[in-house]
Amino acid sequence: MKTKICTLLVCCIAYINSFSQDIIIKKDGKKMEVIIKKVTKNNIKYIFFNDPNKVTHTIDKVLVANVAFAYGNKGLDVKDPEKNPYYFADDKTQNIMINFSAFSGNTLAFAYEKAINPGQSLMTELKLYGLGSKPEFEKGRSGFGLDLHYRLKTKSFFSKKEYRPKHILHGPYFAPVIGFSTGTIAYNYTYNNTNQAVKHSIFHFGIQYGNQWILQRKISIDTSFGFHYFVGSQSNSGAYEPIRLGNMVGNRDQLFSFNIRVGFLTGKNMMKKPH
Repeated sequence: MKTKICTLLVCCIAYINSFSQDIIIKKDGKKMEVIIKKVTKNNIKYIFFNDPNKVTHTIDKVLVANVAFAYGNKGLDVKDPEKNPYYFADDKTQNIMINFSAFSGNTLAFAYEKAINPGQSLMTELKLYGLGSKPEFEKGRSGFGLDLHYRLKTKSFFSKKEYRPKHILHGPYFAPVIGFSTGTIAYNYTYNNTNQAVKHSIFHFGIQYGNQWILQRKISIDTSFGFHYFVGSQSNSGAYEPIRLGNMVGNRDQLFSFNIRVGFLTGKNMMKKPH
């Protein structure tokens, strides 16, 4: 008798559960009474609770605000995986680079980049004029520059062909840039055996677009170009000598920048300590 009662109770519970409904709450506020069949990284598969034909539907997670399960779970985390720092738990967040384009312009430039969020990083670059490869037309150079970049990634970290996302500092980006520069360039004109000193003290601002590759999660290769405007003073510039800032060159109030940076990753990884 007891066995029959237990069997009946189990059947009743199973029957009730087969008709239990889940609730999908969309971002527009609409609630859908459904039976969820499968949850993947990008979407949710479900059938409508009162659908006698049991047709399977699919909704992208990006359209979902929350999910209330029939069995009492508090809900489903449907946050954008691009913004989840735990996908990047093993990634070093700091990058130290040397700018080889600046070096060819008689400038030693060190850059330091730090990831602040998935898809965002801050970078500062210090330029020391006169400590690079000196062009033939230069007699000497002195001064320094300091630039600040705010980098925003323009492409997804995730790929269907790979097990895990790209490194947190990997990928194409655009970066608003502001900077300051002051210095002197002494030119040596061999055709008429004369010298000329060009001095400047300027502030500049602009946009750079580039791509950064992270190799073996240890080495970085970064290339970029950009357009900038500047304000400030430039003395004895003449009509033919542009302003030169190592990785930047221009005249009047405009600058063009080109960069090739190589660096290595260091610092702590992206994993946050549990509260």
